[in-house]
Amino acid sequence: AGVLLSEVVRDYQGNTVNCPPFVPSPPIAGANTPLCVGQTLSLTASFTAGATYSWTGPGGFTSTLINPTITNVSLTNAGTYSVTATVSGCTSAPGTVAVTVNTVPATPTVGSNSPLCAGQNLSLTSSSVTGGSYNWNGPNSFTSAVQNPTIVGASTLAAGVYSVNATVAGCTSGNGTVNVVVNPLPGAPT
Repeated sequence: AGVLLSEVVRDYQGNTVNCPPFVPSPPIAGANTPLCVGQTLSLTASFTAGATYSWTGPGGFTSTLINPTITNVSLTNAGTYSVTATVSGCTSAPGTVAVTVNTVPATPTVGSNSPLCAGQNLSLTSSSVTGGSYNWNGPNSFTSAVQNPTIVGASTLAAGVYSVNATVAGCTSGNGTVNVVVNPLPGAPT
């Protein structure tokens, strides 16, 4: 549906255009926002029969697709995108959508007090990531959401590779890893 106008209107450049009985309604613009740097931005516009589309956006972005995509987005792709629909020379007002692109946090630097002996406490450490939430994984089904977790009385089953990543604003870093050695206790002397 559109706005009823007289048969003769002026386009956005001021030229006289003979329009059908309506000018198209502004497309409803959408996007899969917020995004992380490196992801694919998918823009969407509502369908108008017989329309051609014109998108504009940050960094000189233009497209004539109804639903364009931008792969491998960067911070320069953040901002407001506008789309118009044109039917028989009559162009709608723009529909707009604001797109947010967040940075991916740095991969945490990881450490431990390894090597240690079975029965000692294993201390894992991760560098601080401002505003980050942590996700640790490791041997023997170990998981933790603490920045610097401790395994009390670690057994030899705690030996192996531990990894942690940090998530900020929905963007997850790469995995920082550390190899932990847990030595068995020597047998009692006879």
